[in-house]
Amino acid sequence: MDANAKNYEAAYLLAPSLTDEEALARAGTLSSLIEADAGIIRHLETPKKRKLSYAIKKQSNGYFGWIVFGAPPAAVAGLAKKINTIPDVLRAMIVEHEVETRQPYIRPLVPRPAAGASAPKPIPREEQKPEEKLDLEALDKRLEEILGK
Repeated sequence: MDANAKNYEAAYLLAPSLTDEEALARAGTLSSLIEADAGIIRHLETPKKRKLSYAIKKQSNGYFGWIVFGAPPAAVAGLAKKINTIPDVLRAMIVEHEVETRQPYIRPLVPRPAAGASAPKPIPREEQKPEEKLDLEALDKRLEEILGK
């Protein structure tokens, strides 16, 4: 393969009148065309039948698949013309495949005090006095005095 080769993605849509085996055979034809033009296939997605959001060549369903490959830029223009000559190809498109290079966002680590470090002292609670046991007889006498009996 050429040193200035780039990665491309070819997406294609096949006629719904094909059987699953025929659609797979057409995908094989596409991959052999790519390899014939000095391309190296990196990923091949088998075509699956999908409902289209709008009609293409009076078809509302079709087999959709894609191929990620590496090839020299000069070969891609001729490859697009060859793909459209394959029977039962409703539509095909080749675009440059970009690999995502952004770094994932990682939340910054908030420092926490070490286990052996001095931790904040807990706030002391007010000391509670133990409840005194009341003598019922003394309480009765005190009530009688207050009520005047």
